[in-house]
Amino acid sequence: MTTELYPDDYFGGRDKIPPNYNIVERRWLIDEIIKPELPNIIDNVEKCLELLRSDQSFKMPISNGASNDVDTPSVRGIITRQRGFIIDFQAIVKFPQFHRGKAVMYKMDPDTKFPLLQINSITANLSEALNLLDSLQVQQDTDKFILEMGKILGLLTRSINFLQNPPRELVFPENNNNAIKKMFSYPNELCESTHHLMSLELVIFRNEISIDFRNLAKITTRPWCDIDQETGKSFTDVVRDKLKTERGKKLVDILKEQGLNVEEPSLLRNFFNTNPETTTLAQAQEILARCVTFDSKLVSECEKISITTSDPSLISISSKLNGLENCIGTYYTNLELA
Repeated sequence: MTTELYPDDYFGGRDKIPPNYNIVERRWLIDEIIKPELPNIIDNVEKCLELLRSDQSFKMPISNGASNDVDTPSVRGIITRQRGFIIDFQAIVKFPQFHRGKAVMYKMDPDTKFPLLQINSITANLSEALNLLDSLQVQQDTDKFILEMGKILGLLTRSINFLQNPPRELVFPENNNNAIKKMFSYPNELCESTHHLMSLELVIFRNEISIDFRNLAKITTRPWCDIDQETGKSFTDVVRDKLKTERGKKLVDILKEQGLNVEEPSLLRNFFNTNPETTTLAQAQEILARCVTFDSKLVSECEKISITTSDPSLISISSKLNGLENCIGTYYTNLELA
């Protein structure tokens, strides 16, 4: 004797499932499970936008906790954020190798605002997500509903990524000292000496405001420091790119192709070499390993101070976005599998 139970579900066998079963199941998920939750989801997105657009100012301390030891890099000050901008920045920075260890005051120009592009991108993403969520409440086409949910999920994921990691163009050495140039008058006088250059990186990293000061040594060894005005690349960049694209070639061969002869090291050469057409293998390897092109100069990092300061608003936004991503991600996955 045989018994057939619930022929319309999977236990009844795939051949028993009606042709429109998936459509019916997806429609049920949308109408009975997802749409009733949309007002709550919309409310949480609006709260995130409210926090991002709030006129409240958040003043936070800056300190690397260093002692007053003259041989120790140190920074102390304050930073203030409002919406997607830094509206105040004051810091006393000291590097033993910069200006002979003298403390330098970095005070942001009055009425200047430095944009935190990550926050502006998150705000734009959430505004777009909110418009899509509003349209989902009246969307009757199942395929379009799923497509728009996928777009919302992507916008949330990108927003979370902006809070976790800054885009490459905002960090050293790609940022070309943008923060220094926009926040302070006379940046060259403030941040540059004969042999050194100060850089400031100001981004959001892991839900916190991250600040990096670097004391950079200017490299003037030719041809390594020569900059191509059209590409912005140094001779060092050209050689490094060749090593990446032509992995089978030896460094010596690439240097010769670029017009640089490799000589054996000697004491006499170390003191008197001024020929830009020659180098030693050790010198080439050291420059390639330690030097980068930054703000149209070849530099090497001497000293660095890294600080993160907690922003309570960003932490709250991150928590809400992770919850939203998990919720919408689950709904989207269920719709895709149905």
